[in-house]
Amino acid sequence: MRLPLLRPADLTAEQQSLYQAFDAMVEGGEEYTGFEVRDADGAYVGPWGVMLHFPEMGRALGRFVDLAQQLPGLSERARQVVILTVGARFNVAYEMYAHARLASRAGLRADQIATLCAGGRPAGLAEDEVLAADVATALTESGPLPGPLYGHVVERLGQDALDAIVFVTVHYLALGAILNAYDVKAPAAS
Repeated sequence: MRLPLLRPADLTAEQQSLYQAFDAMVEGGEEYTGFEVRDADGAYVGPWGVMLHFPEMGRALGRFVDLAQQLPGLSERARQVVILTVGARFNVAYEMYAHARLASRAGLRADQIATLCAGGRPAGLAEDEVLAADVATALTESGPLPGPLYGHVVERLGQDALDAIVFVTVHYLALGAILNAYDVKAPAAS
């Protein structure tokens, strides 16, 4: 990573407040198990390690993330398809590392996860997952979301699902840009 990891003892008061918010989030949910979020010294890695350098931005992004994750209409499997689609599109190492584990937990097969991480469309996805991947892919290309795709997704999945796909895509585009800007790698396999 291009920024130093910040150990708890080295944090300013403003960073300490954000670190504690990250602790509450990470310790409060099973979503953050199965992959490295802190190193052996207690320093946050991944997006948290970057955001500690920018506490005000970290709090604002955290609020957006909380709201995006609460949107109804999207299954956890489809959500993971969106995230891996975005991560693969921009080769976001940490995003693919963490969400490959979460996608597996959500029920995607290893071959499906590998195909998504390679930028492909795996066989055997449910209709909502295929449409979620189609929207995420379209949003990572130039121009507006094609009208026929927009209409089809709303017709088949509903407006809530389309909205959730859009804002989950935005969420992971933002995190992906941050992770790639500061060259955040996936932790070494243990």
